[in-house]
Amino acid sequence: MKKMRRTGAALVAMLTAITMLGGCLDEEYEYSEYPEENGYSEEYEYPEESSSYESSDEDSSYAYSSSASGDLTIENFPLGTVKEASGTIAVVTIVADDANAAWDFENGNGSQLLADYHEELGKAMSWLEKHIAEYGSQVNYIWDWEEHEELLYEASFKTDLGNTINDHGEGVLEADEIIERTIDSKAIMDSLNADSITYIFAVKTAPNARCRPCTFCVGTGISESQKDYWYYMDGKEEPPYEFIILLMEDDAFWDMTIAHEWIHTLGAPDLYAPGQKGIPQEFVDYLEQTGTNDIMANDGNGNAQITDITAYYMGLIDSCETVDEWGLLPSDYVK
Repeated sequence: MKKMRRTGAALVAMLTAITMLGGCLDEEYEYSEYPEENGYSEEYEYPEESSSYESSDEDSSYAYSSSASGDLTIENFPLGTVKEASGTIAVVTIVADDANAAWDFENGNGSQLLADYHEELGKAMSWLEKHIAEYGSQVNYIWDWEEHEELLYEASFKTDLGNTINDHGEGVLEADEIIERTIDSKAIMDSLNADSITYIFAVKTAPNARCRPCTFCVGTGISESQKDYWYYMDGKEEPPYEFIILLMEDDAFWDMTIAHEWIHTLGAPDLYAPGQKGIPQEFVDYLEQTGTNDIMANDGNGNAQITDITAYYMGLIDSCETVDEWGLLPSDYVK
């Protein structure tokens, strides 16, 4: 793996005029729990977690006791690096290549794509601040790397994320390794006086990539269903990082997708597919028939909201009649 380096003025200077784009990146994404073709079954018994995560790379002596992230461990951050939708949250962007595609800042449209992302990220953070405030919780995102250059990095994945990321494979382990090895998360939080930190991998993928954006809440210590199967398969200890792996397309990007994916880091489920939080197909059909505008059901809706069910699963409210009526699983924040 190419060592990720801190990106400062070079990429910041590439930000140019913004071209606004619209759409819904999640529309075609089909949620699937860990696929059986990868060896997973409901009966699988997780092995005991090891005390450290040793990299499989021959050129690495890396372990999850790295000094880069200080005391960001699952023991010290049992709810993950984003504990709740409140306080000040640092948002780190990692501009990343995958095995089949690379950002081109010299001869391609890399600078424009990054500029588009910068604009959409700002809109997403503003949207979240506004709609979270409607439930009486104040959150302040520090995301703008033009003001805080320590919030922008670059990296390269060995994994073909564009075609494998939805299978919860090695790309997830690689993403954790990138964060752990090279980002001093604790120092960033201290310098920005932030209560929490989250990460977004803006990954360049090939035009024919089949996978969609996705969020991994591995290591949150909240819900067993949110933990990543591959850590248990390898007997590896989970780190506390919550991150979004956002697959970038050359001609499209949307703020609501970022907001939708970030809400997943708090444990909120998708409402457009059965499976998560005990959601049955009947409930998905009901939401479609009633035309919900919940962002977790349809992030392409220009009038998207955080409705009571998503607010409940985000920990913004303590109870939800809809969850009770349908017999869905309780929020991860219920004591």
